[in-house]
Amino acid sequence: MMAYRTFSVARLRRERGFSIIEVLIALLVLAIGLLGLAALQAQGLRFNHDAYVRTQATNLAYDIVDRMRASRANVAGYTAADPGLACDPLVASVDMDLSCWYDSLAGTLPGGAGLITANATANFYDINVGWIDRTPRDFGGTLRTAQTAGECNAIASRFWDGANCLVTQTWTVWP
Repeated sequence: MMAYRTFSVARLRRERGFSIIEVLIALLVLAIGLLGLAALQAQGLRFNHDAYVRTQATNLAYDIVDRMRASRANVAGYTAADPGLACDPLVASVDMDLSCWYDSLAGTLPGGAGLITANATANFYDINVGWIDRTPRDFGGTLRTAQTAGECNAIASRFWDGANCLVTQTWTVWP
């Protein structure tokens, strides 16, 4: 003979799966985790873009250094301003090298500009490359680009040009 156990209706209701509160808590934990992953992805994209722009600036600096080394006899002419010529890579001259370099800076970097200066003893040259910093930063809990001189100057290797926060990078070379 089998023994039957009796269960109360209240006990059966208590043991029937998840309650709505447990489901909502699980969804809340999942949502917080997904928001964290999205923020991590966005930060990674910002860092990736910043690294890409720095790599482009480095490649452009090495480009003009190679041109200076190829024309050692005229290396002092590379400290001149942009001659404003239309870039023609087939023409070999200091003015054309500078025009092509300045065009590449403006076309590759956001707000890209450059300057080549000679040391007082003229034994080495500084290649200065600058571009607009578009990487958002945290200013008081708000993620945005620097909008004042004070905010811009608080970030390393940045300076305010009156309208934009610029990143500058300098390479010193001995041609």
